[in-house]
Amino acid sequence: MSRKKLVILGASITGLGVVRDAMANGLEPLLVDVSDGIAFRSSLARRILCDGDEQVLKTLLAHEICAGSLLIATSDSWIEFVMLNRTALDDAYDTVLHASNDVLEICTDKFMFARWCLDNQVSAPRFYEIEEGGIPADCDLTYPLLLRPYKGVMNGGGGEVPKAVHVSERAALLRWVKAFRDAKIHPIATQSLLGTDLVQYSVGLARNGALTVSFVAEKVRPHAGQCAVGCYVVLRENAEVEALARDVAERLGYFGIAEFEILHVRESGENYLIEINARPWIQYGLGPKSGHNLLKVLLDAGNYDASNEKKTGVRWLDFNDDLYNCFSRRVGLVRNGSVSWRDYVASVFRANAFSKWKFSDQAPFWYALRKTISDVGRRYL
Repeated sequence: MSRKKLVILGASITGLGVVRDAMANGLEPLLVDVSDGIAFRSSLARRILCDGDEQVLKTLLAHEICAGSLLIATSDSWIEFVMLNRTALDDAYDTVLHASNDVLEICTDKFMFARWCLDNQVSAPRFYEIEEGGIPADCDLTYPLLLRPYKGVMNGGGGEVPKAVHVSERAALLRWVKAFRDAKIHPIATQSLLGTDLVQYSVGLARNGALTVSFVAEKVRPHAGQCAVGCYVVLRENAEVEALARDVAERLGYFGIAEFEILHVRESGENYLIEINARPWIQYGLGPKSGHNLLKVLLDAGNYDASNEKKTGVRWLDFNDDLYNCFSRRVGLVRNGSVSWRDYVASVFRANAFSKWKFSDQAPFWYALRKTISDVGRRYL
């Protein structure tokens, strides 16, 4: 008897994590993307490389692909693709493993998300709407601000603007607003918490009806002020942070897998919900490693077994990105003394969950290592 297929949109590190988890759950993973990615090196999945979104949709709706299958997206851009084609995909697949489009829109549109948090009295940074006509001279803004795109750009591959920009005065704000607009990306400004003593938390969560499974991790590197993707992330127990994420998921009526990004201000003790990634995320491997079977929640909530869950003891590492964040000329945390050599070496040796390495699926790791060696002169020196 053939296994049920899980069609995975996106061949990134996140897609690789989902491929491996699909196999552990008895699913047949099938990767689909429009560009090459590290997950395509996995020996565990079938792979289809398409020439544009139109071919992707045609591929996804082919009977031999969608019949009896499940579908999941692993990046913001693929979430948008699912939203645009939701009716056809819902009709074709057994289950699209994502929340409704109304909920996804709240999670992916920064303005709608900020407005929803305000209306529902969820602790989140104050936001300011930047109108199409610009910023009025008398606009009441309290600096510093964090400027971000309405929609996530970190998975889009464009590279025109960063994920977030910290601005301290009007001239810098105007300059960055122009940069966003030139890239055809509409920005939103929010209260910036940078400059305070912050702890970055990530709550991994899966919800299906009455069952919610979650865990908390601290993003140790890079530091909060860098506004960058976590490369060294450690499982931590924090009941307040976890409760905030679970409460928001319940209020949204959320279905699916998500990452809730929360900042904790040490001085005040307050927690602020920053954003929700309404999909698997880069550190997705923390779930399987800590006994939190997020896919199982969506596949068979009634038979979920929580006996193997643990809330501490897992340290996830993306060695390549961590090397850059610790030793590059631009942001090197070890180079500039923010992290000691001793702490860096100790953290690497203590890591027990990895973005790329898996003994039974080694090809992605060796591919990444070769790429790092070939890029070392350009990126690290």
